[in-house]
Amino acid sequence: MKIINLKINIPKILITICIALAIIFVLLAVMRFLDFATDRKIIMTNENYTTILKDCHKNIDDYLNKEICMIGYIFRAADFKENEIVIARDMLINETEAQIVGFLCKYPYACEYENNMWVEVTGKIIRGEYHGEIPIVEIKTIKNITTPEDIFVKKP
Repeated sequence: MKIINLKINIPKILITICIALAIIFVLLAVMRFLDFATDRKIIMTNENYTTILKDCHKNIDDYLNKEICMIGYIFRAADFKENEIVIARDMLINETEAQIVGFLCKYPYACEYENNMWVEVTGKIIRGEYHGEIPIVEIKTIKNITTPEDIFVKKP
């Protein structure tokens, strides 16, 4: 018969558990901070397009300097400057009515792109002015694409 003498030091166990939990808490806090501090790319899709567009206009500070990628067609308003275009999409309001939505973009060579031409752009969100303060995308890359099968984005 063997006798095992096991001494349990509860205060040491509790201190070890508290230290382990504190380390885990600090690591999670650092990871969360780094996640918010990084400029993750925002990918606009048919499903999230209007939600992101609306939230970006409402909470512009949360989106500043973030990289964004989207597809749409070139749209210009009469009062746009030569370097301004909207990368536009059509949002269905009801069965018979659609509305143009999109980000105002700045691009030095915007005049080289014709209205209604479909493009894919990547850029950075900045603060700008157009009838008030709005988010504007500074286009870094732009390329022509074919018209997608589904040209409509979802209503938020």
